[in-house]
Amino acid sequence: MASSKARTERPLPGPDELVRESAGSYRSGDGRFEVQKSDQGWYVIDSQQSDELGQQLIHGPLPTLDAVRAALAGLRELKPMPRIRPRRRPAATPPAPPPPPSWIDQLPSAEARKVRELISALQRERVDDAEALVRRQRSKGEPLIASRLLEQRLEALLAGDDDAQREMIGRVVELLSDGAPDGPLPGWALVEVAADSQPPLDRIKPRVRPAKRKV
Repeated sequence: MASSKARTERPLPGPDELVRESAGSYRSGDGRFEVQKSDQGWYVIDSQQSDELGQQLIHGPLPTLDAVRAALAGLRELKPMPRIRPRRRPAATPPAPPPPPSWIDQLPSAEARKVRELISALQRERVDDAEALVRRQRSKGEPLIASRLLEQRLEALLAGDDDAQREMIGRVVELLSDGAPDGPLPGWALVEVAADSQPPLDRIKPRVRPAKRKV
């Protein structure tokens, strides 16, 4: 009976040992690292880690296989690099829509220019609601602007700022506005005069009598 030699099983390679797969191609004992030869030297490809772009992590070139073997243990200690995601550019903010045309913009150009000049003149007279006042006069057809200017100038003649004086100013304006003729007596009218027109010739020029001194 022929004798046979007991076959001994070949021990498995250690994780850092290199197993030849083909000419110029090796793999580590645990299969993690693939070693490839090139004109520049040896490159180690890590199958468990990726670079910052998500591609295979490649180390090298290393000059010899011995250098590769010496480097494998250290390569295992490398921590995976965090993947850097490209920054997204913030979406461009769309330009704000132009404001809707105002009531002045909707007027004919010549008329709109006169309205703006009138508003600017009222603002110089310290009328706070100049634009609203002009718009109300145009819609109601009443001399609101002239009335406001008359009231402000009467207020400027009086010292103080109480309700009694304001009531008196209102009565003065009412008196000037309501001068209907009484029988054969002439009356008067408080009218608004346009800036480019002449007032009536028969102007009323009232004189204020000096107050009598009390004895």
